This record gives sequence, structure tokens and C-alpha cells, in this order.
Amino acid sequence: MLPLKENILSRIFFLFVGIFVVIAGVAAYALRTIDRSLASSDWVNHTYATIYEFENIASGLRQGDGLMRTYALTGDPRDLASCRASFALLEENMDTARALTRGDEATYQTLLRLITRVQERAALARTVWTARSANQSDKVQTLLAADAGSDTIAAIERGLEKLRDAQYEKLSERERVAYIQMQTTRWVIGLGIALNFLLLTAVGWLLRDDIAARRRITAVLTEANAQLEGKVLSRTAELRATNEQLLTENLERKWTIASQEHQLRYNQLIVNSVNDLVIVLTKALTVTRINAAVVQLTGREDETIITGALAKIVEVARDPAAGLDPLARALFEGRELRHHPVVVLGQDGRRIPGLLTLIPLRDQDNVVGGIAVVQVVHSSISKKAL
Repeated sequence: MLPLKENILSRIFFLFVGIFVVIAGVAAYALRTIDRSLASSDWVNHTYATIYEFENIASGLRQGDGLMRTYALTGDPRDLASCRASFALLEENMDTARALTRGDEATYQTLLRLITRVQERAALARTVWTARSANQSDKVQTLLAADAGSDTIAAIERGLEKLRDAQYEKLSERERVAYIQMQTTRWVIGLGIALNFLLLTAVGWLLRDDIAARRRITAVLTEANAQLEGKVLSRTAELRATNEQLLTENLERKWTIASQEHQLRYNQLIVNSVNDLVIVLTKALTVTRINAAVVQLTGREDETIITGALAKIVEVARDPAAGLDPLARALFEGRELRHHPVVVLGQDGRRIPGLLTLIPLRDQDNVVGGIAVVQVVHSSISKKAL
């Protein structure tokens, strides 16, 4: 099974990263929405509790004021106890309302003003209780006659009603915001699910495309292997034929080399059997090969002659007017030089006269050296000859 391509792996990796990011984003938004919903729920409960306390204050004030007037008329201790209990409960409701509205400055200040008026009603009730308990009927009648109770209570109730209506308006606004948040959450979650579905579809498409590509590659490789096997067999046959041909050519080459070596040895024997001095020169008149006659006549070893200058063993006669060495000039001009007078210099100081013939050696049209043949004129000349 072929491995996944590196670019396919990177694409799948980035797609899964995208899926993770979408899931994380949706989850974070959902958690934030849940926190907001919990906070909104707490706020709604708090608002309803505030409205409930406003209503309790209004009803408690009405009830307390009615019980106060009943006790003023009857003087019954049970009515007094009920009136006291009603105003005590009213005080608790006001304390609770103050605590609930402390975070809303405007509502809190309005409530404090209303509570002050409620407390004035409670103070009036206590004064009436005291006078009635002391059987001061005239004072009680005077207090009740001077009190505009219904108008005061109605004003307090209108104030509480306005506070209650304001709380209901806040509830309506909060419900509207909560509804918008809920709809937004639905859209975000739906969009996240759709986006993740698209990303997963893209991952599946990439995997399917890669599997199809690997199948195509497998088919191509199978076909290529079959073709390669045929080519290998064909190439093996060609190599076998080539090896046989090379073996034949190697044998022929060995025979040719052996024949050439035999010819070279034969030519060397011929050259060495010549009495004349045979010297192979470069274009710079450096000795590269000699025959046995050179060693025999000069008394020098091969090592001292080969790669040395020709002037060490042969002194060439020069024309004072010409100036240039006639051998160098002949090689430069690419022409033969025949029967030029020279002196062969022996190891023991002998000077042996001779005639030199120079034949240029060519590589295509370029002169690369020459062959100098020296014919000795008098081989028994003394050191002072010439």
C-alpha cells in the first residue's frame, strides 16, 4: 500500500485543525451563551422578587392602615396585634426591597423616598395605637380627621406601581435580548455544524482522491514493472551479445597489441643494428629515444642522454651569418636537413665528426619533433680533431 502524499497529509491536517477550531469556537460561544442565560435567569428572578416586594409593600400598607383604623374604632387587642404584625411584616418587605434595589441607583433612591412616606404612616399608626390604648378617643379622632390617608396611600401605591412597571419594562427588554441571543446561538451552532460537515466532506474527498491516485499509480507501476521486465530481458540479451562481441574484440585487440609489440621490438632491433646514430627529438631539441649506436659511440648511459638536450651529445655546426641553430630552424620551417656537419661528443672527451640528416615528425599538419640520423665520418678521431 502506497503511503499518503505529503501534501495530502498536510491538507488533511489543516482541515482537522479547522474542524477543531470550529468546534472550539462553537463550544466557547455556547458556554458564553449559557453563562449569559444563567446570569439573565438570575436577573429575571431578582427582578420578579423586586416586583413581588413592591406589591407586598403596597398591599401591606393598605392592610396595616385598615387594621389601624379598625383598632381605633373597636379598641380590640386582637386588632392591635394584627395591626402590629402587619406593620412588622411591612418593615421586613421594605428592608428586602432596599436590599434588592441597591444595585439600581435610580430605583433605589425612588424607593427610599416611598419608604420614608410608608414609615410616616407607620409612625402615625403607632401614635394612634398609643392614644387608643390610653382611651384618648378625642386625640384619636383628631389624628384620624387630620390624616389624608387615602391620598397618601394612593400616592405611595402609584409610586410603587411606576417602579413595578419599570421593572416589567426591563424584563421585556431582557427577554428580547435573550431571544436574540438564543436565535444567534442557534445560527452559530447550525453554521458550525454545517461548516464541520463541509470540512469532513473535504477530508473524505481528499482521502477518496488519494486512494484513487494510489490505485492509478499501482496500475502504472505494475505496467511499468512488466515493461521493465521485458526491457531487462531484452537488455540482458543485448548485453550478452555485447559481452561476446567484446570478448572477441578483446582477443583481437590482444592479438593486435602483441603484434604491435612484436613489430616494435622488431623495429627496435633493426634500429639498434644500424651503425649510424639514430636520435628522436622533440621540437625543442630534447632527446626522447636513441639507438644502441649512440650509447656505444658516446660512452654515456641511456639515463644521462634521454630527456636531455641534444647539444650534450651532438655539436651542430652553425653558420655565423644565420645565427639560429640550423636544426631548430629546420624543425620550425618543417623541412628536412641533409648531411649537415656535426661533432659527436664522447663521455671521455672525444670529438667525433659526422653528418646529420634531420627528418621532421608530423602530427597531421603540425611538426612535433624529428628524427636525427648521424653518420660518423671518422670514428677514430682524437680529442683534438676539429
